[in-house]
Amino acid sequence: MPLRKFGLFSLVVLLSVLFTESCVIGNSMNLFPPTTKSEFEEKLIAGKDQEKIVIISIEGMISDESKSSFFGPASDSMVVRVKESLKRAERDSDVKGVILKINSPGGTVTASDIIYQEIKKFKERKGIPVFAGFMDTAASGAYYIAMATDSIGAHPTTVTGSVGVIMSGINVKEGLDKLGIKDQSFTSGPNKALGSPTTEMTAEQRKILQSIIDSLYSRFFDVVKKGRPKVSESRLKEICDGRIFTAEQAQKEGMIDFIGYFDNFVIELMKHPRYEGNPQGSPRIVTYQRGKVPVENIYQATDAKGNPISFGIADKLLGNETNAKFLYLWDI
Repeated sequence: MPLRKFGLFSLVVLLSVLFTESCVIGNSMNLFPPTTKSEFEEKLIAGKDQEKIVIISIEGMISDESKSSFFGPASDSMVVRVKESLKRAERDSDVKGVILKINSPGGTVTASDIIYQEIKKFKERKGIPVFAGFMDTAASGAYYIAMATDSIGAHPTTVTGSVGVIMSGINVKEGLDKLGIKDQSFTSGPNKALGSPTTEMTAEQRKILQSIIDSLYSRFFDVVKKGRPKVSESRLKEICDGRIFTAEQAQKEGMIDFIGYFDNFVIELMKHPRYEGNPQGSPRIVTYQRGKVPVENIYQATDAKGNPISFGIADKLLGNETNAKFLYLWDI
């Protein structure tokens, strides 16, 4: 939103935010000088045999956007990290299985679909089992990704489901009218500013957006239908309405395969017909990470590094951020 729409008070707030952020960033750069990315390294978590099971983490918002950090260069996007991990696992002949450690409410439609496709292609080329292990939350786009796996395990306290599409938005026109603030945007056509928060949406515009939502939902539903072939299509139509499930409810509906903890995820994967290691052995459990931080247990396995910086307030005031995204996301 252009600055001219704000009064003196708003301008002061904006300048204060920018000044504070610039000071924090400037001080952090002095305390933590820029560093280059370290190598993508294999970290041993447990096990002693030649065979390996790789843990790939899918945590937080699913997106193809990189994240800035106070402590160094921007971290890779989730799409990049997952693809890089799959490439490394594919090149390693000792890797006999992959477990996706999923803890995410979902994310963008495209990023979710890209990761889903990358996992399917990996399975076709490598020919090894890929399992999903759900943590706290594995909803919407995260559940979409899990449909590419051979089996899904969930912790007893997992929340999952939320099959659906959302495009969030608000309309502030009435409030702006009361303040005497008017939108002076110029467009090349009546639907160019589709979804603008400063104008009332027409019936035609609602129809356009709903048609896109319906199309993207249809794609999601087809992915779930392929990923959960034991659940009847009629039942899927009833339960794929955006609702969420506990692990127990999801297992009862056939939306997941088993409930347990990480040890159970490993045991179940080792029972899979395509697992070529010793089903009674002690495979090395490994993860891929950047940097020298030691990894001693599965709960430290994460692809992310550094603390993301959010410029939410300043970006919204300057008009640099938009919520015009179609999401496979459990948004509450």
